Amino acid sequence: MQDIWPQLRDWFVKRERFALATVVKASKPSPRGVGSVLAIHEDGRRFIGSVSAGCVEHEVIETSKLCLADGTTRWMSFGPGEGFPWEIELSCGGKIEVRIEPAPHLKPHCEEAFLDRLIDALDANNPCIWISSEKGDTLDLGDAEEQETCEREDSNGRTLYRKLGTRKRLFVIGASHIALHLAATAKMLQYEVVVIDPRESYARSDRFQFAPDAVHVQWPEKALQGYSLERDDALVAITHDPKIDDQALAVALKSNCGYIGALGSARSHRARMGRLVKLGIEEETLQRIHGPVGIDIGSRTPGEIAISIVAQLIQFRSGRTVG
Repeated sequence: MQDIWPQLRDWFVKRERFALATVVKASKPSPRGVGSVLAIHEDGRRFIGSVSAGCVEHEVIETSKLCLADGTTRWMSFGPGEGFPWEIELSCGGKIEVRIEPAPHLKPHCEEAFLDRLIDALDANNPCIWISSEKGDTLDLGDAEEQETCEREDSNGRTLYRKLGTRKRLFVIGASHIALHLAATAKMLQYEVVVIDPRESYARSDRFQFAPDAVHVQWPEKALQGYSLERDDALVAITHDPKIDDQALAVALKSNCGYIGALGSARSHRARMGRLVKLGIEEETLQRIHGPVGIDIGSRTPGEIAISIVAQLIQFRSGRTVG
């Protein structure tokens, strides 16, 4: 839901008539996982998000019109079947089940207070569970860290527990020419981008084609005090200035930050490791740093280097071996 919230928010605020299609089951290979959302406007022409690579969206959109007409939740399955010509299959060979239902404010007994709480939670990126059933919708603002989006059978029928986690954040240390491309690429992947650089001439939002969510003209140690770095966060140091980069890396290594990267050659990275040891960071902890950062794809230009960094970040998050 977070990846389409910037576009979907306006429909919620204006109480537009739309349906939500959510992937509730998925077998590999499938283009979109459980929790993927497609929002379809009543006019049938406007839609946000996706539940596949585009091969089943038309059928889901058509079914959403029926849901909006009678207010009834429906389910659709796509994937390998019995080979009948009218069956709709995914080109990847996987199988998904999609739940299609009216937006919460179109359901009976929906309270304005719930919608306000939902919008506030999504705006603030607060972890919570959005519970949808035939009886209505509720929001659980408790600890949602260990839960995942799923559908369960209970007294209210098939109930959807939709996890709304925090947006992924990327902390870019240094507003260099590479940072301009790195911020743009990360924004495309729905990251919240925070740029930190004590140099005023560098740390200016107007230099970025896609403005970061925040730009701090501060030393990393000071700027990072305002954040709690967690496992969904990533930090990449790219100034080439040890006074700035080392400070940021030391803070990140003492936190739960999931991905930590540093720009530079193999030789400069060895020197960096030596400096960080002198700052009291243990050798084992230093192995958390991906340096030189990025996948070796022969990148030379700032844009290519940014792509190699983001590619490695994707690889890391997917659990693949990082080269």
